[in-house]
Amino acid sequence: MNGKPLDEKVVERYYDAWTQKYMDDFGQIFQALQTENPEELIEYIARVTGMHDGQKILDAGCGIGGPAVIWAKKYAVEIEALTISTKQVELAKAAVKDALDLKGRISVTKGDFHQLESYFGENTFDTIYFLESLVHSHNPALAISSARRVIKDQGILYIKDLFKGPSDPNSPGMIDYPIARIDEQFALKIRTVGEILNIIAESGFMIDYCRQPEVQNYFDRGNRFTAKHLFSLLPEQKGPWMDEGLTFLHWLEIKATKRY
Repeated sequence: MNGKPLDEKVVERYYDAWTQKYMDDFGQIFQALQTENPEELIEYIARVTGMHDGQKILDAGCGIGGPAVIWAKKYAVEIEALTISTKQVELAKAAVKDALDLKGRISVTKGDFHQLESYFGENTFDTIYFLESLVHSHNPALAISSARRVIKDQGILYIKDLFKGPSDPNSPGMIDYPIARIDEQFALKIRTVGEILNIIAESGFMIDYCRQPEVQNYFDRGNRFTAKHLFSLLPEQKGPWMDEGLTFLHWLEIKATKRY
């Protein structure tokens, strides 16, 4: 990234370049916090958000379509899968074409989730998902307000993401360096959960919960990925860093309902 400010073009270039590398270690589902069987995580998300037949769903930052395919196999839902990456659009369309026994329908669109109203009508979706994608946003307030315009009244906004944890009171500012390194290496902008919760509430949603996902965390795929590509996190780091050791990061899920 060479210190360039984060924007949608930076994220697009990042995933155009890195998607195949992610596929090599993560398969079809790019999530840092996973379950040992990745499909169990995606099925858990469907369950806690109340997914059911007949819904219209937006996967905002869909990757290569892994979650969408899993949902469409189980539910007769209509899914719009959106990604900023040209490479991911191609791969997601191929995954949908190759999927067998789909009960639902999936459409894949190249687009920017800060401008959802440019692609979809107002009050269109029953649920909008940001699965570790909002952290790529340079302006989460814009993304969430855009989501509000295209979600139905009483529709669900679901965000699963990583957030900045608390600083050590004995070492103020200690986490700033590793957070900046993660942001730079992965085209992210990690924020506190309080900042995101404030944006959600101010955008006209009622927050149902904010919590750790109630799954057994599995970080082996992420650890293999970071070790293989020699990502550095700490000053004078020796050896690979491990996701489960990042105590200054919180992986959380947020569910909110659009108010009238």
